[in-house]
Amino acid sequence: MVFSEEGKIVTRGFPIWALAAAAWLAPGTSKADLIGCAPEQSRVQFTVTATSGQIGSISAIAPYLIRQGIVPSYKPQRADNGSVPGLKHESLLWAMNATALGQASRGRYEDAEATYLKTIEIGDVLLEDKPETSLAYRAGLGLLYMEQARYDKAEPLLTKVLQSRRRILGPENEATLDSMNDLAALNAAQGRHKEAEPLLTEALAIGRRVYGEEHLVALTSVNRLGALYRDQGHYGEAEKLLAQALEGRRKTLGEGHPHTLQSMSDLGVLYTRQNRYADAETLLQKALEGWHAASYGDEHPKTLESTHELGVLYAAQGRHEAAEPLLVRALEGRAKRFGANHPATLDSLGCLVRLYEAWGKTDQALQWRKKLTPKVTPQP
Repeated sequence: MVFSEEGKIVTRGFPIWALAAAAWLAPGTSKADLIGCAPEQSRVQFTVTATSGQIGSISAIAPYLIRQGIVPSYKPQRADNGSVPGLKHESLLWAMNATALGQASRGRYEDAEATYLKTIEIGDVLLEDKPETSLAYRAGLGLLYMEQARYDKAEPLLTKVLQSRRRILGPENEATLDSMNDLAALNAAQGRHKEAEPLLTEALAIGRRVYGEEHLVALTSVNRLGALYRDQGHYGEAEKLLAQALEGRRKTLGEGHPHTLQSMSDLGVLYTRQNRYADAETLLQKALEGWHAASYGDEHPKTLESTHELGVLYAAQGRHEAAEPLLVRALEGRAKRFGANHPATLDSLGCLVRLYEAWGKTDQALQWRKKLTPKVTPQP
């Protein structure tokens, strides 16, 4: 920890939530600048005002997280006297949540899981009268498990969060619709398309009716339903939805927003499968450049996903020399981040094997094929 000339506290390698707690508990603390987590190396500036030992505002934390699509918007309810009951507790928990997000972005999954569990534990005690807040942290933990393909742990969490949000917040609340989209994504990741589709169609219908065509939650449903149709081979329906999601996200969020980049990638993958290679290359290259411009780093899952898909495109065109380094980079990055048996790792490995077989490099193909887990077949 370093004190600047202005008396600000600059953290280096310390959990945000721990320093937030210190600012809250230490009498006389006037202000702390907490350096936390941004996509690439989990470094984002957070400013939390702490007067008389209490954290008074999360106004500097919320806008960044909301803009990046990391967390939904938070609108604290003020009491008659203008105060916000429980805000100091929620500031602490938001800081802990930001720490978990930063740890996950760097692939520190064990640390992220521990932080989420601690956030949930503290939240259940401090915010006993606001269970909807703790549900957000349970949803974050469920998504962390889903990213790791720990579906047995993700499913009960995301299912319970959806059920609770429906009961507490109602079926039309944004958070409830987010949970429907998340659970649908989990089902789709496991190939359970028949279970994912009704969740997405219901969430989309509600989102459009209640919030409008261009609302973020509706666009999420549109994009995920388009990706689902794409993976089922319904390319005509998929293109219509994915193009609509990309257009809406560009208009609402801008060209470089993570959600817009995801739409570019998803539509680019569809174009690859339709053999529309020029259209696919434009979108996939732009998505990959966007992840780098957003400082996500070479080893972030989104960067690796775009690297992989661009390699798949070049392989489909027979551009073997261009495809090889991309697929190798994606494979090595995914293996390092997720492990050898993660579906994404196996997908990259299978694509690399097929590249060498099509290229006529049988020795390399055989070498990599030996590393495939017999019980798990990567998706084409």
